[in-house]
Amino acid sequence: MASQEITPANRIRELNDISTGIAETLRHMGQAINALSSNAQEGGDSMAARKETFDEHSKTAYAGIQAFQAKMRRQAYALEEAGIIAPEALSLSATNTQQQARGGLAGGRGAVPPPAVVVEPDRIINGGLGHLDVGWLNSRGNKVGVEKEAELLHEAKALLQAAADRKRTAGAVG
Repeated sequence: MASQEITPANRIRELNDISTGIAETLRHMGQAINALSSNAQEGGDSMAARKETFDEHSKTAYAGIQAFQAKMRRQAYALEEAGIIAPEALSLSATNTQQQARGGLAGGRGAVPPPAVVVEPDRIINGGLGHLDVGWLNSRGNKVGVEKEAELLHEAKALLQAAADRKRTAGAVG
């Protein structure tokens, strides 16, 4: 089977479909919750009808969540293949799930030690700034301090000028 080239327009369409799917999933979740609420009881529906409505909408919502996860995983894999993001690192929850599937968590019978997490040199560091220390840069910028010092000097000069003027007027009067 020949692989089809996926264009950016196709990716955008897929993301739009994901967005639409999320809205539908949320609508089904809301309808499932409404079936259990006191407002639904006032509508006169029987308990069996409300239960059936809840089951129907909750199953549809669950299927929507699973579809969302699968589509987002495909998007992440596509970004990895394109070299836009680094391959996914093992997360704690993924490691726990794998260990449970193999026979339990650490300390239990048949436990498998967790796989070592490999540090990748191509990982994004410091939000994409690399080893650049923003705090160091900010500490070197003294614009605020210089401006405040100028304000204080101006106020001190004005106070001294006012005191000198009062002294002159007091000496001239007396």
